[in-house]
Amino acid sequence: MTYPTGAGTSFGSVSVIVPVYNRVRLIEACLQHLQRAARPLADQGVQVEIVVADDASTDGSGQKVLTLAEKADDIVVRLVTLEHRQGPGRARNAALHAAQGELVVFVDSDIVVVPGFLEAHLAAYSEGGPVYTVGTVVAVPDLERALEYPSPTKWDLSNASLHTANASVPRAVLEQVGFFDSGFEGYGWEDLDLGRRLKKAGYKRVMVHEAIGYHVDPPLQTREQFLAQLDKERQRGRYAVHFMEKHPEFSARMTAQDTVLHRGLNWLFRLGGLVHEENVLDWVEWARRRRLTALEKMWIAGVLNQVYLESLGRAKKARSGY
Repeated sequence: MTYPTGAGTSFGSVSVIVPVYNRVRLIEACLQHLQRAARPLADQGVQVEIVVADDASTDGSGQKVLTLAEKADDIVVRLVTLEHRQGPGRARNAALHAAQGELVVFVDSDIVVVPGFLEAHLAAYSEGGPVYTVGTVVAVPDLERALEYPSPTKWDLSNASLHTANASVPRAVLEQVGFFDSGFEGYGWEDLDLGRRLKKAGYKRVMVHEAIGYHVDPPLQTREQFLAQLDKERQRGRYAVHFMEKHPEFSARMTAQDTVLHRGLNWLFRLGGLVHEENVLDWVEWARRRRLTALEKMWIAGVLNQVYLESLGRAKKARSGY
């Protein structure tokens, strides 16, 4: 098989793809740090563009991007506007159709990258071969912490086949295996699906530890935030069925947590059902007052996972007709 590549570090152009939906407070920092990371490449003669797809934001995120684009000098920032909400996968596809770079780098709008971020991704292609890259994502509670550039821990490592918060794929490879599956209309799975398709086509995932992106993920404080997170998990559950239909191997079922083992672990995380959707924030507050961070995270994760599993179960029944 012949593998299209970007000829190692000889990529002459790079497109950074950033989907955004209602992230007006973070998109500026995201783009400014991407521009900073792009300047060393521009100094070496590599053309770098940042293509932002605004997925019908209602908070002024698109206008913020336009304002930044007008101020951009050596690093081009372009905006693609979607009139109706289409989800992150379709938004990335819209940006990809507008992008021109030989290497495509994926970054989410709540990510702040380190100065050597893009150079690290490009360096991974120096030996050529059928590869794509995934960088390190470090979760932080706020922008201030992200700007301190804390060192990654073992908990920040991911075995995901592809994580579009921080990854790169040569454009020619994407054209060979296909862009994001538009069948994933909501939140989740489009990146894992692409990663599996890349691996099945013979491409190797290369972890680039130096390409660090800080994921600004504030702790849940309000009922409104919690409900928004629950909605994301319900979307993930619905589209997990599509993911497993495309990838019928057992490892995909493990990834989708569609096993008795995962349901049993979830039951334990929720203390046999004592912690549930209606009271979890009370349990979390109790843990925070006592600085029991591990319990706080376990209970939140358990309830979110339970909502996901319930949504997955309903989607499987609907698909089977029972």
